[in-house]
Amino acid sequence: MARPIADYFPGILERAAQMASFQNLINDCGTAARRKEMIMTARMGDLITRDECRLLIEAYGLETA
Repeated sequence: MARPIADYFPGILERAAQMASFQNLINDCGTAARRKEMIMTARMGDLITRDECRLLIEAYGLETA
């Protein structure tokens, strides 16, 4: 029988919940520039990884913001 994915990746459920909360904060920002600023601030504070930062910027279409 297969084990739950959380057994293979400890902390993954907590991290997913953190990212969902962070995305809600990003969605509440009014402008694209403010969204990108929030993402970059989180990256500088080591709240998200470089890869997560890049993926969020691409997902929100903020490459040029």
